[in-house]
Amino acid sequence: MFTPGPTDVHPVVLRAMAEPLINPDIDVRFFKIYDSLCNKIRKVAGTKNSLFLFAGEGMVALDSAVANLVEPGDQVLSISSGVFGDGFTDLIKNYRGKPVVVKSEYDDVVTPNQVDRALEKNPRIRVATFVHCETPSGTISPLRQIGKVCNDHDLLLITDAVSTLAGVPVNADKNHVDICLGASQKCFSSPPGLAIISVSDRAWERIKRRKTGVESFYLDLKTWKNMWLKDRTFPYTQSTSEVVALNKSLDLILEEGLNSIYNRHSVVAEYVRSSCEKMGLNLFPKRQEICSDTVTVLKIPSGIGETKLRERMRTKHGIIIAGSWGKLAGRVIRLGHMGYNAQKAKAERVVEALSETLKSSK
Repeated sequence: MFTPGPTDVHPVVLRAMAEPLINPDIDVRFFKIYDSLCNKIRKVAGTKNSLFLFAGEGMVALDSAVANLVEPGDQVLSISSGVFGDGFTDLIKNYRGKPVVVKSEYDDVVTPNQVDRALEKNPRIRVATFVHCETPSGTISPLRQIGKVCNDHDLLLITDAVSTLAGVPVNADKNHVDICLGASQKCFSSPPGLAIISVSDRAWERIKRRKTGVESFYLDLKTWKNMWLKDRTFPYTQSTSEVVALNKSLDLILEEGLNSIYNRHSVVAEYVRSSCEKMGLNLFPKRQEICSDTVTVLKIPSGIGETKLRERMRTKHGIIIAGSWGKLAGRVIRLGHMGYNAQKAKAERVVEALSETLKSSK
């Protein structure tokens, strides 16, 4: 399953998920596991901020971030270079905010200068949304530079790091990220089902000063602050098996070491990109420097059907790769070399199978 999430899961993580259930509301063992897991994720994210796990896919965290920081009528900067950046714009509208959109084409990324100019023209903006890696198009944006621009303008920065946490450096606190978002099924290589959200003191202060209530019950972060942070009581029943599995995934990550993991992702990504280009395939991102180390997106050669190509990879080689959606549907294929999949041997097998499949498709 060489897809950009969900990824293959290490056998020891699957075994951890099969352990007997722990009651998350009354068993102190679960409290210790949960605390330990959150601390491990903080190390990966590079943050000391409050951190919670929602039961749900990563989009739950994006939804919660906007629901809590955006009030009706607020101008919000939406930095968009792809499907999920556009999705942030939709979320802002859903909570009756007024998005000020800074866009690039899907094969490119928004520059810090574009962000700076937009903020100079719209000084009332206090919140920005940003996607670090756009998995549908395979691009990675300059978090450090954009974080600095947002901080210089005194903005709260919401960052979707779903496809970069534990794959490439995020360094949330150093890069002025106030809300950092993640998910279990990407570079953490754990089963789908948990969304991650960290919240800075500045973000808490904005939530506290809201003039209107959060327009969501389940996603209201004040519930977590008032119950878990204050009284050590979970507001809702936790997904115990998923938490135990993700905890084991983090053990593997920290045992290997973050620098080693980042290097592994970089090496495998470079191998995949160079090998595919040697086959005559073109990368979808317009420049190498904006290609993500967690996913490679390739243009489909003329005369080859994307669906048939992926089906042949599955039936003849037992390998699942991904297409894309929206305006990229049918135009590209995606190879997800993140987490447990970012291994040279796996990448070599996929590249060889893709080469054979392309030859038989001509």
